[in-house]
Amino acid sequence: MKEDYRVDPRNIHLDQRKKDTRREAWDRDHMPTDWEKPVQKSNKQISNATPVFIFAFFYICILVMIDSIK
Repeated sequence: MKEDYRVDPRNIHLDQRKKDTRREAWDRDHMPTDWEKPVQKSNKQISNATPVFIFAFFYICILVMIDSIK
């Protein structure tokens, strides 16, 4: 079985060899050439912002009550 290196490891000096533990390096060096990184679906929904809308509603209610004191 032939191992395909992008860089010949014999050309790299010992002090230049560093461990690359990043996920991108793993995907680049160890995954097949035709492999594509899967794109995660976004979970941005209006239901995730419900607490913000509730807070905004009560904040506006308080401002209206303060304004109606006069």
